Amino acid sequence: MTTRQVAVPLVAAVLGSAITAAALVAGGGGSTASLARQQGLVTLGGANNMTASEIYDRTGPSVVYIKARSVQPDTGGTAFDSATGGEFNLSTGSGFVIDDSGRVLTNAHVVTGATALEVTFPDGPTVAAHVLGKDEQTDIAVLAIDPSGLELRPLELGDSSGVRLGEQVVAVGNTTGLQANAGTGRIAAAGRAIEAPGGYLIRDVIETDAAIEPATSGGPLVGPDGRVVGIMSRLPGDDGETGFAIPSNTARDVVDKIEDVGKVIRPYVGLRGTATSGGVQVDYVAPGGPAERSGIHVGDVIESIDSRPVTTLTGLFGEIDHHTPGQSVELSLLRDGARGDVTVELVERPATVSAG
Repeated sequence: MTTRQVAVPLVAAVLGSAITAAALVAGGGGSTASLARQQGLVTLGGANNMTASEIYDRTGPSVVYIKARSVQPDTGGTAFDSATGGEFNLSTGSGFVIDDSGRVLTNAHVVTGATALEVTFPDGPTVAAHVLGKDEQTDIAVLAIDPSGLELRPLELGDSSGVRLGEQVVAVGNTTGLQANAGTGRIAAAGRAIEAPGGYLIRDVIETDAAIEPATSGGPLVGPDGRVVGIMSRLPGDDGETGFAIPSNTARDVVDKIEDVGKVIRPYVGLRGTATSGGVQVDYVAPGGPAERSGIHVGDVIESIDSRPVTTLTGLFGEIDHHTPGQSVELSLLRDGARGDVTVELVERPATVSAG
């Protein structure tokens, strides 16, 4: 995502010499298939696997360019009309079509705060979109467009639990709206848990030997069978040399929950902390939140949750995520040399939180 106020570099998977398929050619014509071959995408291994060019030819038309705009307070303008002199923020990213009804999958951070959205297909139309739902904790958002008159080519979400270390993948993005771009990489790690902003814990994250390229966040990471195994995203700790992708199984779960109830319901404890000797030291307690109501103080050290030792904040939140709002957890605390237990009744996570 790019923005006028905060620059957020986004992920593209490119291996070795940063091969880019479907590069923009001034006045260029020709099919995306021929462009993919001209750019020399490598062949994926395995007798039953598709080549990278075949994967690009199949997925490229489904990968869209997303433009999200939000109006600054009191500007008097609309998100797509700056003629009044109003200032607006502009964020861009990628996404891809997942069904014939016009649903588009992307990253939540690409569309956060957006008051107007546009989706542009490769060498095709630009249409208005709106957010059906999003889950900040997994950085997944589902958009909707009117499919009337569009030739949609949905991509299939594969089983991300089946990815293997060293397996080659193709990352596809759309950075301009004119043509998709793509590159190859390998699975460097899987099953990682990464803490996102606000204490969110993203599980089973896929790591690739990917380079960083602007405006491809939200694009698909495609396995050798042509199915999407991840949604590319720039996450904390990304050093610009490692690419991360939210697993397709996580995305599928988010899509299903948004379809069923319109949102993803998660438990909330209302604290933040850092790992220390013996547990997690509480650095922040949200006013009026479950932790404060239970008597937890800044400086307390959480040693265990439900009798299971705690060594990291992500580990603590991971245990909490196994519960639902309304359930309670028992935290064992160390305070000023004395130990004690508190029972915390979890609530539904607010739409916007400043901590855990």
